[in-house]
Amino acid sequence: METKTLLILITVVVVYVLIGGAVLYGIEHTNELQTQTTASATYFNFSGAVSSCVTTDQVRQFVTAIIQAYDDGVLVTDSQTSASQWDYASSTFFAMTAVTTIGYGNQAPATSGGKAFIVIYALLGISIMGLVLAGLGEKLDGLLKPLKDKVFIKKNEKIDQLVKTLILVALILLVMSLIPAGIFAAIEGWSYGDAVYYTIITMTTIGFGDFVIGTSDNDYRALYKLLSSVWILLGLASVAMLLSNITDLYKRIAPESKTDDEEKDEKEKDENKVYKESSEKEKPAETKDPIKA
Repeated sequence: METKTLLILITVVVVYVLIGGAVLYGIEHTNELQTQTTASATYFNFSGAVSSCVTTDQVRQFVTAIIQAYDDGVLVTDSQTSASQWDYASSTFFAMTAVTTIGYGNQAPATSGGKAFIVIYALLGISIMGLVLAGLGEKLDGLLKPLKDKVFIKKNEKIDQLVKTLILVALILLVMSLIPAGIFAAIEGWSYGDAVYYTIITMTTIGFGDFVIGTSDNDYRALYKLLSSVWILLGLASVAMLLSNITDLYKRIAPESKTDDEEKDEKEKDENKVYKESSEKEKPAETKDPIKA
């Protein structure tokens, strides 16, 4: 890729991110302010209602303890306790999200030992997972060979490649997002739109953490998380394969361009050629010796 093209792409990404930030600020900031106002009013109303029984400092300590427990993934009332985030199934699912770099953010080690372990574990695991996803991507690409070999538009190869890529995008979207979303919506009680949102956010490893599967405590929770881990693995491999195909499409459609090294080598050859020609011109012509003649 030429340096000029790379700089243009970087500029596009920067502008794209700035626009995204502006849109999200406009949509979410107002709601955040309203939530803060409501939460603050609730706090002061509650504090005033129980002022005869407890002090304001005690209420503040109580709320702080609740927030700390929530941040650690624990919610407790007088009648129920939130499902464990660190049973074996949940711990394994967390390890999966760590090595795949999804990192939902709803779950994180609270101990120094856990933090130290996950740093070392993730560094090694991400490297291995990269190789696994590359291998799975190749296998999935092989399964789609009949599609890639098929010719849809004979007269224009570039358009034909574009059509194949669009079909591939639709296929991956259907198999890895739209169908699983229906399953997640039924199990988790989400709307179908939220479930689709979750599948896309997961397969692109964004992992906001606002929607996470398997947080409810039930009998099939371990199996559910195991199957979901398999789906995540295949989904990430599919996205990696799709990105590879999009890169190939760009190389086929974009005009052929020389790399910086190739341009440098060609420039050096031209300079050497010019130098050689100028040297030959400056070299004095040989004259015959009249005596020998």
